[in-house]
Amino acid sequence: MTATTVVWLEEGAAGRFVDIDDCDRLPLIREDSDLQGAIELEVNGVDLLNRVLVDDIITMWVYIASMVNDYMNGLKAMAPLPEQSILVSLKPLPRGQALMSVEGNSWRRASAADAEELLFTLRFAGNEFFDKVEALTGRFWPQARTFLNAGSEFQ
Repeated sequence: MTATTVVWLEEGAAGRFVDIDDCDRLPLIREDSDLQGAIELEVNGVDLLNRVLVDDIITMWVYIASMVNDYMNGLKAMAPLPEQSILVSLKPLPRGQALMSVEGNSWRRASAADAEELLFTLRFAGNEFFDKVEALTGRFWPQARTFLNAGSEFQ
């Protein structure tokens, strides 16, 4: 199980994806502009999220954090991708498992995994993302971090 975040950096007329760990700069982020990127999430051999699902990556992580918080509080845990007709959900299964699914209008991908391991993977990647973006921009997302880390050792 792996999760990473990539951001889209424009370079002249072109651009490229860069792993958040390798970023030493980000495009100017204003209140009305998005930082484009993607979460790459593989769960038991299934690519649930990938670079095809490019979106406003900050809002995407804020929504994923809210979904984790809802899951931890026994609520319906779903997160839309901000700019697409795609829904990500996390549901508890018996024996400590969780089902994560990503669905669009005419397709669906899903995979089950150990709930604690899946949550750890999401939290680790989310905190890594927020650490880097906060260091590079000086902006902070404390509520998203509280939601992402609810009930974990990351608090």
